[in-house]
Amino acid sequence: MPSQPEPFWNRLRDIALYPFRGAALSSLVAYALASLLGFLPGIGWLVSAVVWLAAYRYAFEVLVRTANGTMDAPEFATHTDTGVVTRFAFLLLLFAIATILAFALAGVAIGVTVLLLVSLFMPGATMSLAIDGSLPRALNPATPLAIMSRIGGPYLAVFGLLFVIQASAATAGGLLAQFMPALLAELVLNAASLWGLFATFHLMGYLVYQYHDVLGFEPERSGLPALRTRDSELMEKVGGNVADGDVDAALARIEQEMAERAVPLDTHALYRRLLRTRRDDARLLKHAAPYLNLLLLERKDREALALMREALVLDPAFTPHQSEDGHRLATRARDLGQSQLAIDIWLAMLKRWPRDPARAEWVLAVAPLLAQRDRLPLARSLLESTAGETGDAEAKSRLGAALAALPAV
Repeated sequence: MPSQPEPFWNRLRDIALYPFRGAALSSLVAYALASLLGFLPGIGWLVSAVVWLAAYRYAFEVLVRTANGTMDAPEFATHTDTGVVTRFAFLLLLFAIATILAFALAGVAIGVTVLLLVSLFMPGATMSLAIDGSLPRALNPATPLAIMSRIGGPYLAVFGLLFVIQASAATAGGLLAQFMPALLAELVLNAASLWGLFATFHLMGYLVYQYHDVLGFEPERSGLPALRTRDSELMEKVGGNVADGDVDAALARIEQEMAERAVPLDTHALYRRLLRTRRDDARLLKHAAPYLNLLLLERKDREALALMREALVLDPAFTPHQSEDGHRLATRARDLGQSQLAIDIWLAMLKRWPRDPARAEWVLAVAPLLAQRDRLPLARSLLESTAGETGDAEAKSRLGAALAALPAV
């Protein structure tokens, strides 16, 4: 299993086509045809319920299998018991009752709010139920909230994609059904619904797989075929180039991939290691800014600080793209006891953004560190010049107090 799964946003086409491949397509056709038994008089409703129960059981199998890192569809639902699907139906029922009561007892505004919250919580609750089978845990609002907080923004993106997939299935099936006989229309509607069901459960499973580290889930892939992705193939080819002693070919291959798409952090780290073997400072510096931005997006502050230190050695004027990121990193470095790195970051920022509204905050932060390192003239100069230039009375007062607190030269 690759250490860093390919992001789901790079696999949207594969996710949309998942129900049309292999065993998933066979299952979709079988369940869609079986759903027509719902037209049988007397027992049709019971047969239809059994068919959809089986379809949901298969969808849960898709979720679990995907979460464990296997992207091909299962032949049968062998790992998901019917009880999990029954608990899922109960989960849907309780969420529906809560929404209906909110509309009936509290009005439209509260009802819409509850509906949005239920829709937002549903993916997290479904993933939780599929992974451990516990209905009380899935019903606990803290569970989807914890999943959301650990995954972050991508959870909201998946929530939106789930809505789009389900809406697309309903709309497409409904439009086609308007021009068909009743039996054929039912078949098309059910096939579209099954496509949406399998695609959304595959997407939720992939979200668990991509973020298994932060979710505390350990994929179990024993006995399953190795998952090959574009990232794993890239690392395999690059490893082959390096083993053959052709580092230049390895670097060229990585650069081509980075130009075409977003690659995992592991690939960026390998790229920099290879550049160091070539002592290619120019490309190391050029790569530092986009790599730093990725580390910041992933909240990898310690790795970002190490990269900042390396980049500042190559160019003392190096800064992140955004001044807010620079200030956060400098503050983090100071809090970790890396005073010189914090000084270097703030001084580079002051040089790049001399008119930034936050300049006073930077000067107030860096001046005490400069004083501690016997750089009083520079600390005094920064405080005096910033106090003379700022029009903010409060900032001017704070700068004056900091200036007065400096020891005499």
